[in-house]
Amino acid sequence: MQVLYEDERMPKIVVAADGTVLAFAAGCRYLRRSEDQGETWSDPEEMNPGGKGNAIVDETTGDVLVVCPPQSRLLRSADNGRTWTEEQIDIRANAIGHGTPDGVPADGIASESGITIRDGEHAGRLVMPVRIQPPEGTNDQEYWQYNYNTSIYSDDGGASWQIGEPVQSGTGEGTLAELSDGRIYYNSRCHMAVDHRRRIAWSHDGGHRWTDWQVSEDLFELAGPHYFKYGRDPSYGCNAGLVRVPHEVTGGRDVLIYSAPDNPGAITPHDGRIRMTVWASTDGAQSWPTKRLVYGGISVYSSLAADREGNIYLMFESGEEKRYESIRFFRFDLDWIGLTE
Repeated sequence: MQVLYEDERMPKIVVAADGTVLAFAAGCRYLRRSEDQGETWSDPEEMNPGGKGNAIVDETTGDVLVVCPPQSRLLRSADNGRTWTEEQIDIRANAIGHGTPDGVPADGIASESGITIRDGEHAGRLVMPVRIQPPEGTNDQEYWQYNYNTSIYSDDGGASWQIGEPVQSGTGEGTLAELSDGRIYYNSRCHMAVDHRRRIAWSHDGGHRWTDWQVSEDLFELAGPHYFKYGRDPSYGCNAGLVRVPHEVTGGRDVLIYSAPDNPGAITPHDGRIRMTVWASTDGAQSWPTKRLVYGGISVYSSLAADREGNIYLMFESGEEKRYESIRFFRFDLDWIGLTE
């Protein structure tokens, strides 16, 4: 366990093509690099002053991208995060006209990092979770239900991006992972329900449409505060982390790791966001029977990544007396969580 950032939020972690671990903070505004699997780290670098991005590794080219949909821009690194160049990108709205900066923008700052599709018809496609929110200044009681998760994807290495179709109303800050059968699993924070369960959807077309809605039987949310004046005390939830462990490590099995505070139904996130925990699924996200506590104190947003040598990397917001005191890093493997590699 290490502290990587003080007084920062929004952790994102990815593994570059050469195995370098890239630990971002503050909407990918800051970056620290580790070339020895998290043992030592470079000093924090401000590489994205706008701080409006989400990270993804293009496994086809090896480039690392920080995509900033609200600004129609991305930062690209062809040397595993050492240096960066900036590009303007084209973003195409979804079927209901959402997702472009000049309309109702997409925002991935608090969502989990993106993936490269490895198999099937859409192999090589870059897919990231994003959130659609009403324009700034209108995210109030009348518009709360119009928040929804979706995706943004690129088939040309990041030059242009298409906004996907809605996941569900009342969701935000999503995660996604590809399974070996070609489906993409989407796991969403939920703001509107009273059952405190994570919202699940699936894509059968490479991350464009999201169907087969269900709730998780094992993964639960925190409760209030009751920002929405209609109804009765819905879940408020929390951002979560998600990664599929590379098949080179699992012998071809679909092993997913999920991270979040473990205190379902807590009254408020101020009191209830504690006990950072990781769960494991070995049956295509149908169940999550294995879990282990990482940190017992205040625990908020998190992000996960994994490499081909069996290391799993977790970053999460933490505190001892108050929220957001630090962003911690923790490395573990499948044996530690109770699974045999």
